[in-house]
Formats: sequence, structure tokens, C-alpha cells
Amino acid sequence: MQKWLFTRWKKVLAGSVLLVIIVAFLILEFFSRGAAAIFNQAMMEQDMLKGDITAEKITAHINGHVEFSQLQWHDPNGRLILYVPEGSFVVRPWDVITGHIKSTTMQELTIRNAAVAVHLADDMSVDFVRTSPDMQKVKEKDEDWQEKVSLVGKTAEERKKIGERRRKRQAERMARQWSNFDREEKKIRMKLKFEDCRLEVFHKDRHYLLSKANLMADINTDDDMKLEVSTGHFGGTMIGNGVKLKGIVDFDAAEVPLADLRISFLDVDLSSMGMGINLHDKVTMDTHLTGPLSDIHGEGNLYMEELHIPALKFKNVSGKINYDGEKLIFTEVLAGVYGGQLTAAGEYDLDTRYYRIDGKGTDLDTKEALPGSDLSCKVDLDIHLSSKGSGRETTSYGSMISGEGRYNIWPFKCISGNFRQGYRDLEFSDVAIKFAGFTVYTDGLRIKDGKLTLQPIKFHDTAGNIIAVYEQE
Repeated sequence: MQKWLFTRWKKVLAGSVLLVIIVAFLILEFFSRGAAAIFNQAMMEQDMLKGDITAEKITAHINGHVEFSQLQWHDPNGRLILYVPEGSFVVRPWDVITGHIKSTTMQELTIRNAAVAVHLADDMSVDFVRTSPDMQKVKEKDEDWQEKVSLVGKTAEERKKIGERRRKRQAERMARQWSNFDREEKKIRMKLKFEDCRLEVFHKDRHYLLSKANLMADINTDDDMKLEVSTGHFGGTMIGNGVKLKGIVDFDAAEVPLADLRISFLDVDLSSMGMGINLHDKVTMDTHLTGPLSDIHGEGNLYMEELHIPALKFKNVSGKINYDGEKLIFTEVLAGVYGGQLTAAGEYDLDTRYYRIDGKGTDLDTKEALPGSDLSCKVDLDIHLSSKGSGRETTSYGSMISGEGRYNIWPFKCISGNFRQGYRDLEFSDVAIKFAGFTVYTDGLRIKDGKLTLQPIKFHDTAGNIIAVYEQE
């Protein structure tokens, strides 16, 4: 009897399992066959993305994986916000079957070859917006992305006002578009992927264009978001050859999400940062940024193969940087210059685009610095350089002292003096050249627009007595 009951229950259980499998398969097959209708219904019922979302082709699989092509998202006014040639997503089949669509229904989303524009508010909340005409320039050469508005000749106050006007105009122009994505009080738990996309980012008064953007984000708004990004060329406020980002954003730590991000900017064109109209040397910056997303700050390192500023040519520039939201502070900078080495520090103001450098050079070779001058010696110098963003508005001053050397056929023991340099204007003062048995002094030597002017040159003996005076006719 017991054996008969066991056999019967075994058959019933096996039949029930088979029935459940068949029913599940039929439900999922229904989901697959009616994917387009279900997708359209879900898009009508969702309330996070404002406007209309349609796709030309939808293919669903029984495991909840959906492939789509020609997806278009239009805002309530019928303007195209997003076009995705192809992509895929994974949903919870039961949510779709029961019609209970919610913010966590979508578990994964992948978009390929799309042009995506996002706006980041001061608190770093995200909204999707229409791409600007500049997005097409991501496909063009770096030189085509450069900022055309010149700030040359403007004071710091004027530059601040220009920046404020730009921000105000941009805010007014874009304000009507900053309300397409509504995540308030909604949870998101999903993996987001961008594959070979173009990405446009608006944040405060800055505008970035990123090509060949690949993004992987594992998002849980109840906990944190793990983020990894790599791009090709980028333009807009800055121009460069790539961005790499990896880190985590903690949504649960404070009112404003806290970030811990490592970002590398590759081969940034200095001219695009306002550090000189024709200054196209490239800088790579590796940074570690932390803090609330609305006020992020951090530090890192910089490297440049070459740096050309008026009268100085640096090689293998390296140093540390600190970012506080308003300025980049440079410390422990080392560079090769004219066969010697420079140690320096300085800062770059992100608003005014002014910068300054204070440095000390050792063993600079005059044969490299002043070719054709017949002057041969090694020089140590202190230098202080400041710029308002162009060669015409770049000045430097400092002091110098040399070791033994030679001018033409005349050997000397030492050259010392002070210098000041502006645009096409080089001036030396308190110059002393010590020879064996006498010293040559002059209060001033100036080369302006290619013309040399001299203060009287005085010859002193070893006791300090004047033995001759030469005056320029």
C-alpha cells in the first residue's frame, strides 16, 4: 500500500513539475511573440522618461532579454532627445507579464553607436537632453572643436562677468529641456552599458563632447554605483585624446552622493584650457577625486613631453596637482630645460584662466637657450612667470648667476643679474661679468622689438675702481 501511494505521488509530482514548465514556457513564448506590443504598452505606462519612446524592431527571448533597433525618444514637444541605432535590455518577465512595470523592472540596458546628451545639475542629478549641433564635431579633428571666443585683453573681473553671462544664457536656453528624466522617489537597480557611443555632458558653465565612449555602470540607488568609463577624442570646454574613469558613487552616505573616482585626462590641449592661444602642447593628468558630487575635490599627477612658453622650452614635465573646484594647484614640478633642470610650483584659475609659475632652474646651458650668441656657460636662475592666457599677456622676471664660461674668445668667471621679460621685450638689470683682473657692470641692457639699448658699461679693477666707461651712441 505504501509503495503504491509513493509511486502515485511521484507521478503526480512529476506531472505537476512538467505542467509548471509547460505553462512557464507558454507564458515566456507569449512574452517573446508579443514583445513589441508589450514594449509599447510599458513605454506608455512608465513615468520616468517624459515624452514618447518607440522602437522599429523588438525581438524578445524567453529569458527576458530583449534586442531592439531604431529606438527614438521624443520629448513632449516632439523634439528628438535620443536615437539609438541598436541595443538590448533585460527585464523581469513577471513584471511585464503582470503589467506591474516599475523603476526596477529593467535590470540591464545596453545601447550601441548612439549620441547621448546629459545635463548634470549642481547636485549632480541627471537629466537627458537634446544633443547640440556641436555633437557632430566629435567626428571631426581636434582643431575644429576649439573655443573661438577670445578672452585676450580682458581683466579677471571682465572674464568672470563673461563666464556668468555665458552660464546665464546657457541656463535660459536649456532650462526648458532639463525635465525629461524624473527619478524622484524611484529606485533603480540595473547595469547600464554604452558601447562605442558619442556622449555630450553639460555641467555648470562647462560643455564636454566625448567620442567612442564606452561605459559600464552597476547602479543601485539604495546603495552605490560602480562606474567605469573610457573614451576616444573629446572636445568642448577642453580638447584631448581620451578620458578614463573608474570609481564608486555612494548614494546612501549623505544627502548628496559621495564619490571616490580616479580620472585620467589624456593629451589635453593647453590652448583649450586658455593657457595661450597658440599653446598646443599636450598634458596628461591622473587624478583621484573624492567628496560630495556637488563639491568634489582631489589630487593627482601631471605629465607633459614638452611645454613651450615664451623664451622657455621644457621637456619631460612632471609634478603633482590639487583640484579644489576653482583652481588647479601645481606642486613638486620637475622639468628639463636647456640642458638643465627646473623645479617649480604654480596655479591655474579655472574661471579666469590665468596662471602663474614660480621656479628655480639649475645648470641651464646658454648654448641651447641663446643659439648663435657666442655665449657659453651654465646658468642658475630664479623665475616667476604669470600669464593671462596668451603670449602677449605673459610676463616673467627673476635673477640669474652663471659659472665660468666664455663669450666668443673671452673667458670669464661669472655672469650675474636680474631679468624681466614681456611680449617681444627682454630686459636685464644690475648685470655684472667678472673677468680675470677686471669686472664689467651695466645697470641696464634691453632688447625690445629686436632693438638693443644699453646703459653705460663700466669697467672696474679688482679693487672696485672705475677704469673705463663705454656709452652707446
